[in-house]
Amino acid sequence: MVIKKSLSPGLPMSNPLQQLYILLNTVRGTVPLQRDIGLDPRMVDKPINIISANIFTELHRQIKKYIVGLELKNVRCHYTKDSKLEIEVEVLYEE
Repeated sequence: MVIKKSLSPGLPMSNPLQQLYILLNTVRGTVPLQRDIGLDPRMVDKPINIISANIFTELHRQIKKYIVGLELKNVRCHYTKDSKLEIEVEVLYEE
């Protein structure tokens, strides 16, 4: 299953796919008492291949720690026409 940063799956908050969507849209350092949750906003200034590798590493760690039932398979990053970073995450979801 592929989850996009820009498109909410519209599932209940308890669903791991919705939790992944929230994780993708959380800036690291903004969650009180858990400052390590989310993505580092400084990655935006790096080359796209480095961004993809860093996001894969970070998501792998955070999914393992915070989201039960998901296995990270792949991360694809590209810029949209209006220069926004689009992140697509492919996961294996075991219900």
